[in-house]
Amino acid sequence: MKTIGIVCEGPTDQIVIKSVIDKLTGEENRYYKLQPEETLAGKNGNGWKGVVKWCRDNWDEREKLMHQVQPEIDFLVIHMDGDVSRKEKSAHCGCSSSADCARKGIADPLDCDKTPEGRAACPIQLPCLDHGEPIEGYINHLTHLISNGEAHHEDVCIVIPCDSIEAWIVAAFDKTENAEIIENPWESIISKRKSYHDIRVRSGSKNQRTFADFADIVCENWSEVTRICETARSFETAIQRLTAQT
Repeated sequence: MKTIGIVCEGPTDQIVIKSVIDKLTGEENRYYKLQPEETLAGKNGNGWKGVVKWCRDNWDEREKLMHQVQPEIDFLVIHMDGDVSRKEKSAHCGCSSSADCARKGIADPLDCDKTPEGRAACPIQLPCLDHGEPIEGYINHLTHLISNGEAHHEDVCIVIPCDSIEAWIVAAFDKTENAEIIENPWESIISKRKSYHDIRVRSGSKNQRTFADFADIVCENWSEVTRICETARSFETAIQRLTAQT
């Protein structure tokens, strides 16, 4: 059994990630949910910005953090969906396209899109030419955003499903060969009807019960998911490396 710290966009992503890790390790591991926080009043909030804020505050001190809890954390898993690179301008504030921004160095990029004025004034154009083609471009961009370009191989797995973790679900259920390049598979495929492969999608909203059902099939068909999805293969390789060295 491993003790694993999870930094994640949201609770439904976390369900799939934990289920896959347990499948890959062949045992039920112990997890510490570090992000998102238990309450909406937490300082970081949910979503990709919460992940970035957590990493800003804790990246350099992560080793100390991992030893503060008992039992100690063996390694961290940090998750962010690839669609952040595709659609979120404020994730690209370190790119060359932001050179003409009047707010650069003055305002926190994560706060720029909180006002209509900030969004309208943003000079960034998407898709960003600095990051090449998806899927690799999204992975490289967001890995750098999370780690600020620092090495992380010894104690961290950064997982960036493209376009989102729902692509793994589509690959598991439908064997869709281009699952990773489908934009917003949740809305475009999974939640278009009241049920998806006889699993009820309640009011089109994401909930933990539904994703627990999805996670079972993702694990059951994991070999197909890794065949179709480059990001799933990378995740499996990283987990196998981390579990072997701890």
